[in-house]
Amino acid sequence: MNTAYPTYELIGSQKMVQYMWKYALHTQATQIPCAVLLDEAPDFEILARAVNGEIARNDCLRLRLVKTRAGLRQYFLQEYRLEDIPVYRFGSAEELRRVLDAESAKKLDVFGGETFRIAFFTAPDGRGGVYLNVSHVVMDAVAAFVFFKDLFSVYDALAGAAPMPKPLHAYEEMIKAELSDPDRAAREAEETAALEEYFKMDRVPTCCRVKPAGGKRAGRPSAFFDFFPLLDRTRFEHMSLAPAESAEIAAFVKERGLSSEWVIQLGLRTYLSKLNGRVNDTVFWVLCPRRRTVKEKRAGGTMASPMPWREILPEDITFEEALRRMAVTQGSLFRRQNVPFTALRASERKMFGYLPWQTAMSMMFSYLPLAEDTFGGRGYEFMGFNMGYYVMPLYTVTLYDVKTGCYRFNYIHRVSVYSDADIRAFHAGAVRAVLAGVRAPEKTLGEIMDGI
Repeated sequence: MNTAYPTYELIGSQKMVQYMWKYALHTQATQIPCAVLLDEAPDFEILARAVNGEIARNDCLRLRLVKTRAGLRQYFLQEYRLEDIPVYRFGSAEELRRVLDAESAKKLDVFGGETFRIAFFTAPDGRGGVYLNVSHVVMDAVAAFVFFKDLFSVYDALAGAAPMPKPLHAYEEMIKAELSDPDRAAREAEETAALEEYFKMDRVPTCCRVKPAGGKRAGRPSAFFDFFPLLDRTRFEHMSLAPAESAEIAAFVKERGLSSEWVIQLGLRTYLSKLNGRVNDTVFWVLCPRRRTVKEKRAGGTMASPMPWREILPEDITFEEALRRMAVTQGSLFRRQNVPFTALRASERKMFGYLPWQTAMSMMFSYLPLAEDTFGGRGYEFMGFNMGYYVMPLYTVTLYDVKTGCYRFNYIHRVSVYSDADIRAFHAGAVRAVLAGVRAPEKTLGEIMDGI
């Protein structure tokens, strides 16, 4: 290794990505391809200047990786510019999806200096957008929104419509702070012990599948559902709930001061239980943002860490009671957000005798809490794309689309494990469970399962 810049170890959240590389043939499995389509036609020349301004402001875009005898290290370039940003002009929505899905499945050469790609595009209706495909070792989902929000603020400043936004906090400083924290090891050990007590509960966790293999019910997990690296190709199913049904959920959430995340998750869990012999024990891995301070919220980079959200929900509790339990669980989990993913996986193996690639996880789940003012009041549409390959059998990403007023469900599924038809059938059942609970929250989970 020969670099003029200081180098650092990976921090815990980045080691999560490195862990996934161990069990993925394709590094695309750890890419985040997404786009923001604005309700306007931006000037792409000014936007290109804004991108280079953003690279200067947002140091995670200057993060580079290098392999050494001691392991993977990272460093930050002082300067970097994009000289040519491609522009796509799409004639149809189908062409937009097809081209950007294909682009998203192309490998980023993360060890050759390519940690992200950016492109501009115009939709058939004349709206303009920015496409980003970035390595997960560089950004998590929150960092992607920090990038877009700051980019559009810089664009406004360059266009003379607003002052330059406040500087972002440096990701490099966050890395240095985490690596030099003298209390980190003791705190992680204490929080890991507490999480182990929560996760082991009074039984070995069950593995609930979207479609039980060969008609089997829930039970001990196989290797990431018959894991084999050559069979990691994925499809990305996009489904939207109708406006009227979405409005029912949104009103229910607002009236009771709840989170849409809990409501959607409970619907998924309830239908999973029904599919798996009404087992009341379900495990999701969910991302904890790990951004608490103002500085952390105004910084790029990967800070998020997956947490094992296990719920045992008896059939005789009501839908609303189950939501309250989930709120308590989330609060408890996120208070222990300093435990690295690698430590949690080691705990799982120790407690339940799993092989390195085994887990009781039903799915990876994320809810994106988008709002109308996410980009300073700008009208926008958020878009996700198929990275082409993934380590886990299923990753479910849900969000409320502020443009259409609809809840959107995105399922990234391995085609060797689940078919498109399996995912569509599961989605339909989960939606029935959500709506049944929202319309009659006094019903028990057992009664809801009986009716769906």
